[in-house]
Amino acid sequence: MNIAVVILTLIASNLPGIVSIETLGYMPASLRIARYAILILAALYYTYFRNYQLAKYTFVLLSILVFTQASASLGATVFWQGLFDTNSFSGYFSGMVLLKLLSIIPLIALLLLLFDSPGKTYLVKGDLSVKAGPVRWLNIPSNWISWGKLATFSGFAIAGGTLFLTLFTVTGFSMPETIKDLPRHIPIILVLALVNSFSEGIIFRNAILASLQDMVSKEHLLLIAAAYFGLAHYYGAPSGVVGVIMSGVLGWWFIRSMYETGGLAAPWFIHFLQDVVIFTTLFLLLVFI
Repeated sequence: MNIAVVILTLIASNLPGIVSIETLGYMPASLRIARYAILILAALYYTYFRNYQLAKYTFVLLSILVFTQASASLGATVFWQGLFDTNSFSGYFSGMVLLKLLSIIPLIALLLLLFDSPGKTYLVKGDLSVKAGPVRWLNIPSNWISWGKLATFSGFAIAGGTLFLTLFTVTGFSMPETIKDLPRHIPIILVLALVNSFSEGIIFRNAILASLQDMVSKEHLLLIAAAYFGLAHYYGAPSGVVGVIMSGVLGWWFIRSMYETGGLAAPWFIHFLQDVVIFTTLFLLLVFI
């Protein structure tokens, strides 16, 4: 495995923030600056020595940080907060998801600029008829099932498993009173899930895969992308190491489907179904006026 790729990925990931928050209780501004500085210097170093593949990857990681931080700063402004009713489910999560969407627009433009075409950046549907490669731990043999069928089956299985775990661990299979208001919120939940899964796909799949596909082996690329995605969900639900592992496994599956189909349709569909369950759960469990 390319050690430089691993180190750069960890620096750009949520790991520095996790370590500082868990030890200090916050992320110092100096650490944020240091992270930007390291990535900038690395991009300049690799460009100078004409290692353009690593230079592009470093620049993509740096750009993700810049664009996401810019959208977060926009979200903290009085202007932005005044656009949404944060006391309602629709307003609160619409603002959050729209910020993600705004952060990926320049990222998509950058990927197309660096890698020349939508195909090389996986910004295409992909071939869902292609047969999945072997996955020993899931007992999936080579050339056994198409990704179109596998994405459908795994998407509903993952979403169903998430729903079951939520009901079992959080609600104890008792439905909260908010369930009566769920039907009229289904359209916004579907839109939120669709946009959120697309936005996260660009950051955690398209950007990583487009940058690394010619640098590292398939196995190492999948592991790197899985770790990057998993660390981003350290403070999710479930949180901590368990959350990282669970999200990492999902990230591995998402990126594998993109790698083998050559496009974003399969992972987007699987991720979308997962997000439908997640946003539905958030609606049912969180209290909004």
